[in-house]
Amino acid sequence: MGTSQLCGLDAARPDHTGRVTADTIQGRNGPISIVRFGHGSPLLLITGYRATLGEWNAYFLGELARHHEVIAFDNRGIGRSSTRQGRYGPNYDIHDMADDAADVVAALGVARVNVVGWSMGGMIAQQLALDAPEKVESLTLITTAPPGPQAVPLAPEVQSVLSGHGPNAFVDIMKVLFPADAIEDAKRCFVADMFVPRGYANPSVPDTVAAQQAGAMTKWFADSPSANALRRSPVRTLVIAGADDSVLAQANAYRLQQIIPRASLDRIADAGHALMFKYPIELARRIDSFVGQ
Repeated sequence: MGTSQLCGLDAARPDHTGRVTADTIQGRNGPISIVRFGHGSPLLLITGYRATLGEWNAYFLGELARHHEVIAFDNRGIGRSSTRQGRYGPNYDIHDMADDAADVVAALGVARVNVVGWSMGGMIAQQLALDAPEKVESLTLITTAPPGPQAVPLAPEVQSVLSGHGPNAFVDIMKVLFPADAIEDAKRCFVADMFVPRGYANPSVPDTVAAQQAGAMTKWFADSPSANALRRSPVRTLVIAGADDSVLAQANAYRLQQIIPRASLDRIADAGHALMFKYPIELARRIDSFVGQ
């Protein structure tokens, strides 16, 4: 995809976002914290495991905001997004978090949105497209996995690293999010390159919420009904995989391409799980091109 842009961009923050509007919408399961900025067709971003809306790459979002209204939100239990029990009992799952995403779409008052999901957010995005295909114009799935037993789940040791515990937690997380040649840059620049809108106190993620999200992903990897439903999905889909992804095996991307009828696959060389931090501008332009087709 070109030269890595980790630590290689101008120190000035991107100015394509314009005014960032923060709001809290009322979903069926409680309040959901969202931000909106940019101009153009609506683009809903759904983030991953133990991530907040402030942890997207700022330059990636700024480039997307050139041609889109970017909407990002905190998953339930994070920040001002409340936690409630799920439809199937006290432990919520990907279906429940897709309900939250659908409530964000409904609150926007738009007919259709383009949806971008990263990692666990890609699982939520898939379920949203299954539940409400009439609301999803296009689907971009970044380093994620399909539902069902044919997917390759996270290795237990990787799940343990991503849980964020231990004296070297940050460095260990960088080692699984990035290929070896980008780790030193990631340690220096990952946090500085995050999108944290003015007035947003980037919250910590409670262990209870992380455990709920881990459990939701475990259920996703056993969800054969959703896997079968994906075979009939009418939504135009772009699957993006990092060739050096240490979190979710590249085999998951090939599986997604196989089972979603209107899916295409981009395999990015020398990129790991957090490839929007390594190639923020180029990745945003690739998504913009796909959305505009």
